[in-house]
Amino acid sequence: MKKIFWYVLGIFGRNFLLCLTLVLTIYLVVDFFEKLRKFLKYDAELSLILSFFAYRIPELVFLLAPLGALMATILTIGGLNRTREITAMRSCGLSFYQIASPFLAFGLCVSVASLSLTAVFIPLANIKAEYVKSVSIQQKPEALLSAPGSLWLRVGQTQLVYIDSVQQAGTHLTGLHSYTLQKPFRLTQIMEAESAIFFEGKWRMEKVRHRQVMEDGRVEVLEKPYDIIPFSLKPEDFQNWLLPSPKQMTLYQLHDYIEWAIQDGHNPLRYATDYWARVAYAMVPLVMVLLGISIGLRGGGVRSVGVAKGLGQTLAISFVFWAAHSVGIVLGQNGAVMPIVGSCIATVMLFMVGINLFLKLE
Repeated sequence: MKKIFWYVLGIFGRNFLLCLTLVLTIYLVVDFFEKLRKFLKYDAELSLILSFFAYRIPELVFLLAPLGALMATILTIGGLNRTREITAMRSCGLSFYQIASPFLAFGLCVSVASLSLTAVFIPLANIKAEYVKSVSIQQKPEALLSAPGSLWLRVGQTQLVYIDSVQQAGTHLTGLHSYTLQKPFRLTQIMEAESAIFFEGKWRMEKVRHRQVMEDGRVEVLEKPYDIIPFSLKPEDFQNWLLPSPKQMTLYQLHDYIEWAIQDGHNPLRYATDYWARVAYAMVPLVMVLLGISIGLRGGGVRSVGVAKGLGQTLAISFVFWAAHSVGIVLGQNGAVMPIVGSCIATVMLFMVGINLFLKLE
């Protein structure tokens, strides 16, 4: 039994790596040519573009692992059926549970690895990818310090900006302070505004106070009820800085952020749904393996599953899962169901179908 276990495990492992590499390569090629035109508008170097896609690989592996696991399971069992090895195993007295054990063991390892990726490594890689995209390629300012409700920014080489709070999807700012510096680190101008509103592509500052610092140390003050100042940043830029993306937070950080949001009176549904969705999705490779085994072994191991048919079944099952998973995420984020329910509904549904089909094997 041990020799059969390791034999089947080796075949399945090779097929999984092959299928995962195949779907990952196809996705990267399509995504590369889709984003290439946008990046070339900023005269981005090829090395920066390639580094961006390199940092994206961990998340893509996490997302495509269930597809690779299902495809590899169906194709592996199909290959064993064609060579009558499933029939030989059954003739030697092996049960379906024993035949399925190497598949399930490998699927469990993939799920554990996926959980490790989404818990720590993927958020760190996403931060690097976003930095390369926004700062290195698109030349956007880098946030020096970001905390819930406040933000420090460096705009260009000579300007530091502090904002007390961002409201209404980034279109309203309060407590704006801008400091202009000259070498060697000499403060030359301070601009303060009680609020700022983004209107018709421009920032209108309310209750503005300009302080001009002279070389002899004197300070000239000019106050205005409002002022229009050139500001290269847009509302979505502030949203990206002040509202951290769940994709850039480890599971531990995401858990702490959810607790802070609840205590501070904010809506945590988006973050809670993403938290449970990442945990549930990490278990999907194991569920897909179970489902693939149930489909491949139907008919007592005498039914052969060809490559074309296996790919068709994989795509159909993946489409149904993604549709159910997406609907569950939307319901969880909108509060129609509890976040844990919306995040796990597709995974649980697929697991129940796989268990039901597996128990009916004869």
